[in-house]
Amino acid sequence: MTDKIFDDILRKREEKNERIVAIARFAFISFASIMDLLAYYQIIQNTAIIPQITTLVFDLCFTLFSAVILILVLKLPHKRLMKFFTITLDYLFIGVLFLYDPTIQRNGEIIYWITMVASLFIFMYNLIRFSKIGTIYSGILSLLFFLIIGSLTNGGGNANNLAMSTGLLMMLSIGYYITVANFQMMREANTKKMMERFLPPQLMDELYKHQDNLAPTGKSQKVTILFSDIRSFTEISEALPPQQVVALLNDYLSTMTEIIFTYEGTIDKFIGDAIMTIYGAPLQSGNDEERAILTALEMIQALRKVNERHPELKSPLQIGIGIHTGDVIVGNIGSEKRLDYTVIGDNVNLSSRIEGLTKFYQCPILISEKTIEAFLFSSKAASLVIREVDTVRVKGKTQQITIFEVMCFANDPRVQEFQFLKAVFEKGLDFYKEKKFSEALSEFLTIPTDNLSVIYAQRCREFIQNPPDASWDGIFVMTEK
Repeated sequence: MTDKIFDDILRKREEKNERIVAIARFAFISFASIMDLLAYYQIIQNTAIIPQITTLVFDLCFTLFSAVILILVLKLPHKRLMKFFTITLDYLFIGVLFLYDPTIQRNGEIIYWITMVASLFIFMYNLIRFSKIGTIYSGILSLLFFLIIGSLTNGGGNANNLAMSTGLLMMLSIGYYITVANFQMMREANTKKMMERFLPPQLMDELYKHQDNLAPTGKSQKVTILFSDIRSFTEISEALPPQQVVALLNDYLSTMTEIIFTYEGTIDKFIGDAIMTIYGAPLQSGNDEERAILTALEMIQALRKVNERHPELKSPLQIGIGIHTGDVIVGNIGSEKRLDYTVIGDNVNLSSRIEGLTKFYQCPILISEKTIEAFLFSSKAASLVIREVDTVRVKGKTQQITIFEVMCFANDPRVQEFQFLKAVFEKGLDFYKEKKFSEALSEFLTIPTDNLSVIYAQRCREFIQNPPDASWDGIFVMTEK
């Protein structure tokens, strides 16, 4: 798909450049014809030999030819094979001039220098076409033009013929290299422009350093996915004028994007006020889970400043962040007209579901057991306070997953409060799993300001009144997304 889009861009560029070549040809020939006409009337002297009627006839024919080509290019649909026809006629017309125009000197070695300059001139303005095959074809004709015209006009008697041919070939090769390099530069610029909206600059540089291929065909890869969403944003947007909603959303998304890029995350997409971020694609590292969690914590901290910048808000913005790690399909996915570098798969959906659970459990940051399993090997693991929340079976899934709340950094001013909260809650959770609901309720009631404990206290009351059967495994089944 990427190649097809790139080819479409090249076709449009080639069509535009064909017009430029036609305009340039007409301008060059018209200028030369006017100069010859002025020299014929001896108003100026632009050649060693005064032009004759033969020269003016050649000029007129060549000018008419250029005008016809220009009209055809401007009026008719672009035909890619047209360039071979016009390139061939360019060399044929110039060849006829060199053979029969009386103003061109054909004695001695000067004809070879004039021929070389003429062949290079035609070759150079054909480079404007930005066509590799056109450049090759023009280069071959340039070399043949030099050899044939030199041979016909001077009997092939130039001692430097081999050296000049070699020099001409080298210059033609440089011209072809420039065309190829421009192709590659355009391809890289097109890819970079597409990706720089989603990737931090340092990751873009690393991507090109390793010459990683953003393949249009997907590949299976382990990544960590972060979903973030503003809670009740629809209600907020309905209470504000459209201009303020746009300003608020742009400020929020810009702030969060900078944080994501700081931790080298890849922004998969913006979904209204939601952000989907990937860690581990297109380039993998050994600390994807760590960077995702640090991003989430910094996003929560930065949200306070966003709220301070918008006093028009009746209540401060709150966000929920869900993080999950697993295998997904990574690649450029979409249609021939539009595609995105994205990830798809069951683990993407599960990441979104975990973000949705933040509203139910009233926890700003939730991560899956798969993420925390990898994160425990990180050097940052000891510097964070994380507590187990629940084992759930989200809607639409048959397999349960254990989720955890990232509470704070160990250097947070309220760290002791969070550590106490974690210890009491997890003690109550252990009683809860063992079906000791009265003991669990006692623990949860000691921390009444903790929203999660309030949820579990209500569950314990219900189970005390209606004890679960023997098959109860502690898994909570979600009935909503």
